Amino acid sequence: MENKKMIAMILPSTDNSFFSSLAHFSEEYLSSKGYELLICDSNNSVEREKEYLKSLSLFCAGIIDVSGLSELSEDLLPEDYPLVFVDRKPYSIRKIPWVGNDDEAAMKQATSYLIEKGCKNILLLPGYVAGTSESPRVKGYISALKENHIEYDESYVLLRKGIKSSQEETRDIIMEKIAQGRKIDGIITSSDRSAFSVMKAIGELGYYAPEDIRLISFDNTPYSTLSSPSITSIDRNPREIAYKACEVLLKRLNKEETEDTYIIPVLLVKRDSSR
Repeated sequence: MENKKMIAMILPSTDNSFFSSLAHFSEEYLSSKGYELLICDSNNSVEREKEYLKSLSLFCAGIIDVSGLSELSEDLLPEDYPLVFVDRKPYSIRKIPWVGNDDEAAMKQATSYLIEKGCKNILLLPGYVAGTSESPRVKGYISALKENHIEYDESYVLLRKGIKSSQEETRDIIMEKIAQGRKIDGIITSSDRSAFSVMKAIGELGYYAPEDIRLISFDNTPYSTLSSPSITSIDRNPREIAYKACEVLLKRLNKEETEDTYIIPVLLVKRDSSR
């Protein structure tokens, strides 16, 4: 039986500050409107996410999905079921609203800033996305390199496998890359927590930020200010993303018209790691 006051939210991981913030602010917004929020962790599993979509649609009024799917197959949900994608957007023939940042533009801004600081050998850790290898962040990185006449080397884009925690995988990737003797003067990570792992890893190898390697991350969580040096980070504005996603979902519940895309602006917060 459907609970008309229950909304579900599917996250790739609750062990992530940005996703946890999305859940926090979504619950804040929905509770003010008289709704309850059920939070589900797919653990970066495409199959688990599909099962959640099928089962949650049976008893929840609507779903907010931070998806890892490359495509939303038609058999997962009833045709007019209220659904909003957040942050990541799978391909679908249906008209499903999406709320998030322009990740390509954000990464281009971060990469361009490091280039302005003199970096020419920038390592990118764009993060793990289940079910698809397509990454707007990689596109933004490549675009910034080309605009500044720096040759793109795909070996400088290091993808996580999503097997271990982000901290463990990030540390292992960085240690291995630097051990290969490749020149690195800048690193961009997918999260502040990953950046924290990067600083520990390069420190173990005798390198320091920003003296040897400049560093930028995404999310602007407390990790970015508590580390030493403090970390330059892209603030993705999770509060506005969550509020807008909830607002759009409630419009869908009420059969109101919505747009296809809602882009929430980001802010580059400059700190010591890139000075």
